[in-house]
Amino acid sequence: MVQKFNRKELERLNCSKEEISLVMKYQKLLPMPNKDFEMDARTLHEYLGVGKVFAAWITGRITKYNFILKKDYKIVYNDDVSKLGNTDFTSFEALSSTQLARYGIKKEYYLTINMCKELCTIENNDLGRLARRYFILMEDVLSRNKEWLAIRDPEKEEYKKMSVEVDAWCFRIWYHHASRSEYAVEADMLNLIVSGKTSQQLKSEYGIASNDLIRDYLKKEHNEELLFLEQQNQVLLLMDMGFTERKNMLTKMYEVKFKNSEKGVAV
Repeated sequence: MVQKFNRKELERLNCSKEEISLVMKYQKLLPMPNKDFEMDARTLHEYLGVGKVFAAWITGRITKYNFILKKDYKIVYNDDVSKLGNTDFTSFEALSSTQLARYGIKKEYYLTINMCKELCTIENNDLGRLARRYFILMEDVLSRNKEWLAIRDPEKEEYKKMSVEVDAWCFRIWYHHASRSEYAVEADMLNLIVSGKTSQQLKSEYGIASNDLIRDYLKKEHNEELLFLEQQNQVLLLMDMGFTERKNMLTKMYEVKFKNSEKGVAV
């Protein structure tokens, strides 16, 4: 599967303006398929601006680079055997290109994602070179995203655990279960410690929809800091500390652990 990224996700992964421009340009020029054998080779041939006739180009590439039928590509015929009429042929595979043309039958090639990438990168023209730069960059972007998910996924789970403790704390102290606003106050407390801004302020500043999770747009370092604070807040909640006391304690913990880290938030 080829993962597609929007501009905000690329910014979150610390991509430069030039890198973002390349990814957005290429994704628009040639949207890659999500599954193997979904890319029509004719579409790729047209995109790459190859001077050769399609049939000569695809068969030549298959032969030269040893692509394997049913592993790297598959062949589909655009009609059924009834077109063959009363001929001696029982399948399209038995027909030559000339014979297929005579019966008005097209031989289509559908490629795996890896074959698409390879065909793009070996084409020695401007679009081929653009594709090569894109795929090299995407390897790096995917690696950065993997690192981000390694922090974001645990942070997401830790927030759920903290929410359970917030609810239990509210019941012990105030004799009622936590309301939506009380969960929001806890989340904003952590956001304020790290960024100096509430969730709504961050969403407004960075143009994030109100129903989206702000933490899905934060950089790895920010979510790492939030993960730490969520873990510590659970301990303080179990100690039945009041909100203000917990906020002060968490602020000191944050400063001690991350005082040498950048305090700004970028999404």
